[in-house]
Amino acid sequence: MAKKSTALTTNFNPDLARKFHEASQKKSDIQEFIQEFLVQFLSKDTKTAYIKDLKFFFDFLRSGNESISHPAEIKSFHFQLYRDHLLERGLASATINRRLVCIRSFIKWAVAARLMDHNPLDTIKLPKVQTESPTVAFDDEEVVQMINAPDIKTHKGRTHRLIMVMLFNLGLRRSELINIKLFQLFQDRGHTVLRIHGKGDKVRLVPLNQNVQDEITTYLEHLKQNAVEMGGEDYLLQTDTGKKNDRPMDGSTIYRVIERYALGLGINKAVSPHSCRATVISHLLDTQNTAIRDVATFAGHANITTTERYDKRRKNLDKSAAYQVDFELKKA
Repeated sequence: MAKKSTALTTNFNPDLARKFHEASQKKSDIQEFIQEFLVQFLSKDTKTAYIKDLKFFFDFLRSGNESISHPAEIKSFHFQLYRDHLLERGLASATINRRLVCIRSFIKWAVAARLMDHNPLDTIKLPKVQTESPTVAFDDEEVVQMINAPDIKTHKGRTHRLIMVMLFNLGLRRSELINIKLFQLFQDRGHTVLRIHGKGDKVRLVPLNQNVQDEITTYLEHLKQNAVEMGGEDYLLQTDTGKKNDRPMDGSTIYRVIERYALGLGINKAVSPHSCRATVISHLLDTQNTAIRDVATFAGHANITTTERYDKRRKNLDKSAAYQVDFELKKA
């Protein structure tokens, strides 16, 4: 970020506050607020850098079905999810901290302009970025406790259990999970396979181990018993039995599910959906029979360029790391 910039003004401007109060009464565009935020800076380079970094943040939220139109809609978990996303990508420490500081500056300005009644990031510290992701993982006992915690006699509990079974067994990213439709599940040469649409429109095929297959089958049967007829274009995760979703489940719901059950079980860690992904990857790397390359392919890491070709698909499925995930689950 360019060095030439003015200090961020924090004095309350009543005219600005009145203007945004009026704007907030109608549907707003976050870009309007960004442009007002940028007025604080004189340097063209500084403005360009802030525009770019804020765009990354709001584009990330939209990819998880979180559309922000007003600064007051930004919550602490949005910042935490974005932080985990940047760490997972393995970006340079300076890049990660610059992007996070940019968001902090925007929020600080919004609070000063009285667009927000408090700063949701006050208690969140910037990460000490390391070459390896510091994301907190669960241990094996905690995984079993988490998966078995939901009350599967209710639809919500049944859905929460499926969410955790999918995360802990497949290492899915949050956006990958919420966007799964039934047509992405299919049979291929003796394997039940999930076609995962990952970052950058990259597609990977992951066979489902028996635990995941059983859980999905039970979930779909549960929906059928509640008069929810599912088709190929329907989203796997259904928030209610009253009517089918016409859009993906909110990404923030996944975050809250993980946080809720972890707190309920007394797991005092700063966990997130990415913690589940980190748990699976760590578990597989600790398994002697699983090659690092197989784990990387299974996880769909963006820096892997040696992905096997489609004509070798059966070989890939047979030796997939997915079959090495075998946490003990309580049967319904």
